[in-house]
Amino acid sequence: MNVLVYSGPGTSTESVRQCINTLQRLLIPHYAIAPITAEAIIKEPWVSTCALFCMPGGADLGYCKALNGTGTRILKQYVRRGGKYLGFCAGAYFACADIEFEKGNLALEVTGSRELGFFPGLCRGAAFKGFEYNSEVGARFCKLDITSKLLDMGSPDNLRSYFNGGGVFIDSHLLTDQGVDILARYRDKLDIGEEGGKAAAVGCRVGAGYALLVGAHPEFVTGTLEQLSSMGQEGTNGLPENWESNEKQRLMFMSALFKLLGLKSNNSTELKPPHLSDLHLSGLNTGEVTSLLGILREVRSPGRSAATSMVIEAESTTFLFEANGIAPINSMLENFASDNSMTTYVRTYEGAPPEYEKTPHFDILNYFQHLREYQEQSTKKLNYGSPLLYGELMTSTNSIIDKNFKLLQKLPSGFTVVATKQTAARGRGSNAWISPLGGLVFSVVVRHNIKHAVKAPAVFIQYLIALSIVKAIKFYDFGYDRIPIYIKWPNDIYVRAKSNILDKPDNKNDLSKIGGILVNANFSGDEFLLVIGCGINVTNAMPTTSLKILAESMDPPLPAYEHERLLAKIMVIFEGHYVRFLGEGFQAFEQEYYQYWLHSNQVVNLEDSSNSKACIQGISMDDGMLVVAELDEHSVRTGKAFKLQADGNSFDFFNGLLRKKK
Repeated sequence: MNVLVYSGPGTSTESVRQCINTLQRLLIPHYAIAPITAEAIIKEPWVSTCALFCMPGGADLGYCKALNGTGTRILKQYVRRGGKYLGFCAGAYFACADIEFEKGNLALEVTGSRELGFFPGLCRGAAFKGFEYNSEVGARFCKLDITSKLLDMGSPDNLRSYFNGGGVFIDSHLLTDQGVDILARYRDKLDIGEEGGKAAAVGCRVGAGYALLVGAHPEFVTGTLEQLSSMGQEGTNGLPENWESNEKQRLMFMSALFKLLGLKSNNSTELKPPHLSDLHLSGLNTGEVTSLLGILREVRSPGRSAATSMVIEAESTTFLFEANGIAPINSMLENFASDNSMTTYVRTYEGAPPEYEKTPHFDILNYFQHLREYQEQSTKKLNYGSPLLYGELMTSTNSIIDKNFKLLQKLPSGFTVVATKQTAARGRGSNAWISPLGGLVFSVVVRHNIKHAVKAPAVFIQYLIALSIVKAIKFYDFGYDRIPIYIKWPNDIYVRAKSNILDKPDNKNDLSKIGGILVNANFSGDEFLLVIGCGINVTNAMPTTSLKILAESMDPPLPAYEHERLLAKIMVIFEGHYVRFLGEGFQAFEQEYYQYWLHSNQVVNLEDSSNSKACIQGISMDDGMLVVAELDEHSVRTGKAFKLQADGNSFDFFNGLLRKKK
């Protein structure tokens, strides 16, 4: 389900950004789009979950320096075994058997063979004169004519594409017997001669996989390149005369590329991304929001607040709080939009929560009713789950508070953020978590005092929230205990059910990821400020499967989970567990945790110099590390044991690998 974009040495920041932008626009919600470093390519088990590896533009020599040897061997093996590779400009040069770039120009010349060799011939460039490193001086828009293979996938027959130093795939028409398809040709006259043809994009069959290489930059959004119009005459070297029309053609072309690679595209041709929605701040009990606003006034921006509004200019976002659920007036919107493009408007409700009509995708009143009901069933006084900050569309429930410490430091334990959809959902490490409509995505703040460090170390809280989510799902109501849901160490939620989208015959025991957890920690004064982010597929079938599909598959079928009720149950179970955790440590939950995890006595390979095997024993109650016992060649324990840290090792469950990072 992952589409990975290389972001290591050699890439340009703008190429990576533009590439991720277009991939997100056309591939979400079917796939998660995430950057990946050279170190991660070499050391992390990314291959088994990667639907497409994308190499953006930049400088090919940087790619060679970072990846030649182990990195290119892994990439070649990935593609030969059925993987997909997409390279733009330098990413295309890098994937050819040989390159000639500005041969004879001593200041720019780069020539030689390349290790990947997906295109079995020579790529020569730059196709058009004027290229300069780290500059737009030689950039232009070139005309591409598209061949029938992409036309059959829905591409337009031509478009203008941004170009900056790309090459021509020489004699591609002579390499068809080696699995090469010409997908596009330059229409403009080439500055390097045309004896070897004008191939601007090629597809290459590589073993069971496919590599698609493009000399130009069709991943660059046309409308963001207005500054390039000064390079030459409008419609020639500069922007196309009607960039809006060209932008739709560009998106159709990119969608066709993805379809040729066997990926699912959403076929979006919208020219502007959706606007982030206003946020709604409300509370379960009278006075909660009023009290919180009083605390937040300590960090408000002087001179920018008024009687009915309050402004907090935090590290990455400016928050404009409006009283009584009032939408900001137009003049205020214009003022703050011009000051800060990341302004977020928060409607506050000091009395009753907002009506259902204001938040139709999440019934806040219904959520609070369930929260109160579950809290009253507990023998402890519980408060988690309120105040609640809800937004229909936000960047990330984690980022909006974790990246704004000025706000975070004033938030109470149990403060909860919920979104219906996210534009930049975050996962652990280089991973991203897809956030389509139908998922339950939320974050909760926990202020964990350092005095608990000995009995209740903060590292166990990720295990505690995973256990709480699984129990909330299984004890949602009568009959739901049959849902086959499990914990994958350290912080993923899996179900045993065939995937609707990734229905692979080698999917071990039909296990599919259905949820993920990300814990970010800040430290202030004498406490950790933890932001625990969670994403659960509740009613969405993509990208894997959902609780709804699972419930309907039971015999007899069970009613679908409600987002509001499930979140309320998670909050109450988690807070109850956390209170007990502070007094008794994680030992109180150890055996129950093992009931739901996937790894008891699992045999794994330790990817060290001897490639030894080990048997998973459990979690160390001292520091939360994974404890494994070494096995000899006869699978008998040697007496040696290892502790493996979640953030210092990679665990590929489906391949049974534990990798020690160097």
